[in-house]
Amino acid sequence: MRSAIELLLWWGLLLLLNTVFISSVTPLEVAVGGGVALLGALGAGAVRRAAGAAPGGPARLAQALWAFPWTLLADTGRLALLVLSPARRREAGFRTVRLRPGTGAAWAAALLSSTPGTYVVATEDGVLTVHATSSRVSLLESALTGGAR
Repeated sequence: MRSAIELLLWWGLLLLLNTVFISSVTPLEVAVGGGVALLGALGAGAVRRAAGAAPGGPARLAQALWAFPWTLLADTGRLALLVLSPARRREAGFRTVRLRPGTGAAWAAALLSSTPGTYVVATEDGVLTVHATSSRVSLLESALTGGAR
């Protein structure tokens, strides 16, 4: 039962992300996206079980979900500026993000990595190593850390 719920959650999340990123939502696009999302959900569940990962605590989840769309928009704009202005590329680099206690590292890393401005490359004991396109702290990152760095 637990794996069926996990599969459904992964499928829903992947289908939602696919729907956000496609240009036109037609029945064919939804059907293809649903099939690919199912394959991705099966793979994600297998990888999670193999790694022994757990989603972690729900602390800061509501704040993170509220901040996600705004961060997605802001990071998309910053990425466009980065592409158009090579001088801004010096701001990109690696840094560490310390999550607030009770915040699940797995879901926080997935949420951060699904924005165009930040990608989590490692996690250990609530500390994420991220590659970011800017030295600015995003609204999502602030929500996950409680404003601390």
